[in-house]
Amino acid sequence: MTLPSVRVAVTEQCNLRCDYCPLAGDSVEMQRERLDYTGLERLVCAALDVGFTNFSFTGGEPLLTDNTADTTFRLAELVNAKRSPSDGYTKLNTNGANLLRFYDGLIGAGFDELKISLDSLRADTFTKLSHRSKRTFDKTLEGILKVKDSIPVRLQTVVGKYNEDEIPAMIQFCIENGLDIKLFDLSSYDNALSGSRCFADDNFVSLSAIANELQEQYGEPVIKYAVGNVGHPKKVFTTPEGTRIELRDTTKLAHYSSELCRNCPNYMCQDGLCNIVIAADGHIQMCREGGAEQTISLCNTDNNPKNDAQLRTALAAAASIFSAARPIEKPDAIQRKKLPIVSVD
Repeated sequence: MTLPSVRVAVTEQCNLRCDYCPLAGDSVEMQRERLDYTGLERLVCAALDVGFTNFSFTGGEPLLTDNTADTTFRLAELVNAKRSPSDGYTKLNTNGANLLRFYDGLIGAGFDELKISLDSLRADTFTKLSHRSKRTFDKTLEGILKVKDSIPVRLQTVVGKYNEDEIPAMIQFCIENGLDIKLFDLSSYDNALSGSRCFADDNFVSLSAIANELQEQYGEPVIKYAVGNVGHPKKVFTTPEGTRIELRDTTKLAHYSSELCRNCPNYMCQDGLCNIVIAADGHIQMCREGGAEQTISLCNTDNNPKNDAQLRTALAAAASIFSAARPIEKPDAIQRKKLPIVSVD
């Protein structure tokens, strides 16, 4: 059994305010105070002991402050020291605003890839969507162009009505600079920073037309799933120059667990089960749209992690739920709506 990937959220805070992002980022159901490095170190070590080998460090924004960046780099170095270089990966999810500030630490941490969020090459679109300044936009682009020569970079682009017209330009930018790109359709969250699901629903764009255009240009795509064979079937196109273009389309199929999803009011949600998140406060977040029932606490009431045996048991239980998840095709009618509960066995 291949275990799913683990996303470690070192903080729930972010320096951007992108309208579509959920409050607290990957730490959706924050239940207590954020853990420090020592606490997160114990959780990561337990995950390594269970056999997880694919790690992404995320937030919020992991490069938010000196402290969060230091925690991120030390945890990445820990993972790299304990796993075989040929077994798994160590990646960073970042919005890129502080790449220049933490360049030396990024290079030294040993990341296999930087996944950098960038939704537009137009300053006005960037500032409107992120609610930040043109200076932040300029720093982000400058940082991307600097780090790309030292660490592989994949842009993460959320496609909506606000940027659908510049996707060809985004792809060309990646081709010219030796980057990969992943295109996401908009996910809709009740706790989005815009205040409701309305922003995502109003700006949603199907990726079908983009996929058809890419297929005409680059031929049949390769289909891939997330590590552990979960998540959505993603189409991957490769340009003659070697740029990989990946499409995440949530409208067709996702993985769901009978044990976890049976009684969830948000079944059949967009994302389903994609990866295990160790939230900044020390709980396992199984998915983004479930409530507290879809989490597993890794801490005691005093906010300290449980003992090592308990941590390994909890992480193994999460892995078991993911291994039992099954792909379910979504009816056409589900596009942006919830369905009644049905069996997911």
